[in-house]
Amino acid sequence: MELSDLQTLDDHEEGIKLFLVDKRGREVDAYVIVKGPDSAAYRKAKRKQRQKVLQVVEQGHDIDDFDFFPIDAEFVGTLISDWGEITQDGEPYPFTRENCKELLSKAPAIVDRVLEHCGNRENFIKG
Repeated sequence: MELSDLQTLDDHEEGIKLFLVDKRGREVDAYVIVKGPDSAAYRKAKRKQRQKVLQVVEQGHDIDDFDFFPIDAEFVGTLISDWGEITQDGEPYPFTRENCKELLSKAPAIVDRVLEHCGNRENFIKG
C-alpha cells in the first residue's frame, strides 16, 4: 500500500466544491467550498460543537426537545472557506464570515447538505 493512499489531510484541507440546492430542492450553480473531516478546521469546530452540546446537557435542557440547529449552523459555517455564484439583488454576494453566518441561519437545507457530505470522507478524496 502506497503511503500516499493512506494520507488524507491535504485533500481535506483543500476541501470540495459542494453545489447547493434551492428552496425546491433542485441543485443550482451556487456552491460552497467545504473543508473535510480530516482538516484542522473540522477537528477544531467539532470540539467546539461537542462543548456546546455538553453545556446544553449540563444546563438541564431536554435534549429531545432542544433545537440544535444553531449549533449545527455554527459548526458548518466554520467548515465553509469560500463560495461562488451566490447573488443578492443580481449582484455577487461576497463571502465573509458574517454573510456566511447570515445565510446559514436561514438555510437549514444548506446546513444539512454540508453535514451529509462531511459524513463521508470519500467525498473529499481527489483522484
